[in-house]
Amino acid sequence: MADKSTEVEKAIDPIIDLGNLLFIDREPLQGDLNEGLEERARKNTQLLFNNIWQLEQKRVEEAITVTLPPTTYRLPREKKLPEKKEPTKWEKYAKEKGIEKRKKDKKVFDEATKEWKPTYGYRRGNDNTKDWLIEIPDNAEDPNKDFFAERREQKKERVAKNEMQRMKNLARQMKTTVKSGPSTEKIIGVGIDAKEKSKQQVRFAVDRAKLATASAGKFQEGLKGEKVNVKTGKKRKFEANEAPVSGEKERALQILQRMKSKKAKIVEEKAAAIAGPAREQKEKKEKSGAKAQTRQKSQIHRQQWFKNKVDGKKKGTAGASKKKGANKRK
Repeated sequence: MADKSTEVEKAIDPIIDLGNLLFIDREPLQGDLNEGLEERARKNTQLLFNNIWQLEQKRVEEAITVTLPPTTYRLPREKKLPEKKEPTKWEKYAKEKGIEKRKKDKKVFDEATKEWKPTYGYRRGNDNTKDWLIEIPDNAEDPNKDFFAERREQKKERVAKNEMQRMKNLARQMKTTVKSGPSTEKIIGVGIDAKEKSKQQVRFAVDRAKLATASAGKFQEGLKGEKVNVKTGKKRKFEANEAPVSGEKERALQILQRMKSKKAKIVEEKAAAIAGPAREQKEKKEKSGAKAQTRQKSQIHRQQWFKNKVDGKKKGTAGASKKKGANKRK
């Protein structure tokens, strides 16, 4: 097969946007669309690559690359423009006071390890929570308290406060409010005053504290005048792995009695099939020339009819067995 030429000529100049790698063929389609469509696509692609290789070329290792120019054809957006976010509480305050945001370094020099570490986050530099020794200040109220635990608690409170502020900013942008219920507090990690809690919230907190023991509150003593919580969850009960044989025998007999006491289950499909479909009855009426409309049996009547028929069969088999026994005796 002969190699095809790389030179392509177009009667109407196409629209070529190398920034978007876009090629628009403006020549009209004539004749059968299936014929020559593949050849036309090859020529358009060849012309696009011819224009790309006319750009400034650059070799990167073993590959040859080109720098695409800025786009000239404006493509439509897939999604609508994002709405402008509402500024946070701090951003509003900073704008009113004229406070400018200072750019902080992403890394800081750690004096302990003599290395550059991230300013914030995991394995950050100059982390005071990792100190193995804390100097007790002179103005400390209680010099014997655990200063390490105090630092950890302060960090937890700061993290909880920042998370709460983030949620409030999101709620303000969505024009909603942060919901609170029996299991959620207004300030995460800090809590609210016990006097401001409702009766339902206090009851919920007491019940959860009681159940948070190893025995699930079984040996937890109640307060004076406290009512027993009725709304407790049901605990599943399992029988012991080793049990006497007498109890197992009784359970087996009970299951057998329940199986015997059950009534015969009526299957609707079988009952309808035995009772006869309504179409056959209709055909019989039409043949006989009856003008009156046929009245179909209801589901209850069909079930009752099927049940009577089953009972009749049982009685018939019982009577036949009795007759056979009498004949044998004779």
